[in-house]
Amino acid sequence: MTAGQPQPSMRSVERAFDVIEVLERSDKPLRLSEVARRAGLSPATTLRLLGVLQRRGFVVAGQQAYHLGPATLAIAHGYLVTDGLSRAATPVLQELAATTGLTTTLHIRSGLERIVIARVDGADPLRYQLPIGRRLPLHLGAGKVLAAAMPDDELDALMAAVRDLGTAGGKPVSEADLRAELEQIRERGYHFSMNERVLGSSGISAPVPAPDGHSMASVGISGPAERHPESEMLGWVPELRRAAAALGRARDL
Repeated sequence: MTAGQPQPSMRSVERAFDVIEVLERSDKPLRLSEVARRAGLSPATTLRLLGVLQRRGFVVAGQQAYHLGPATLAIAHGYLVTDGLSRAATPVLQELAATTGLTTTLHIRSGLERIVIARVDGADPLRYQLPIGRRLPLHLGAGKVLAAAMPDDELDALMAAVRDLGTAGGKPVSEADLRAELEQIRERGYHFSMNERVLGSSGISAPVPAPDGHSMASVGISGPAERHPESEMLGWVPELRRAAAALGRARDL
């Protein structure tokens, strides 16, 4: 075996996670051939991995298709109850939602995406569901707060990975435009968005500070755009920053 190459057992673990991620990203059960294609594996290897994952409860098979099993939900629960930021999120978001009347959310960065780890609906809820665990882009909406904190090499990777940087409202965005906006976000410490990721939605988000000065989390408020214009949303920046600071203090407790 060539020096630096992963051991066979490690390759199997990585391939198993590849299969889990393929199923996690799909909104419907997938046939064996489709799982194999998306994971970049042979059908025979994929079938063996699915068998192991099925025996451990991480995959369920039915009607010649596969989807994630209940053991993955237990893993998610384990994260939510052991992660300091997740444990601190609910009371902070509840207070922010009660004060603003808007839906409050907390996101963490995962690779070149963000994941919703907490949400509290306000008195004027959103028209769409934003479930816990949902993967969302970094180049739109509250994701820009996290993208603004990325090192240059990771930001370059994000730019290369996203084919279309435009908004849901149809506004074209160039790489130069996005980089300039991220610089502005770094300077002012928050981001206002309207019709960026979802039509008819306006929101404002701020980074959750970490001891090292970087941020892997963002907290935001959002609501229907026709009832919550930019002038109103900007007025909530002090409350949003207080919530972000409270989460930053509590994340390691």
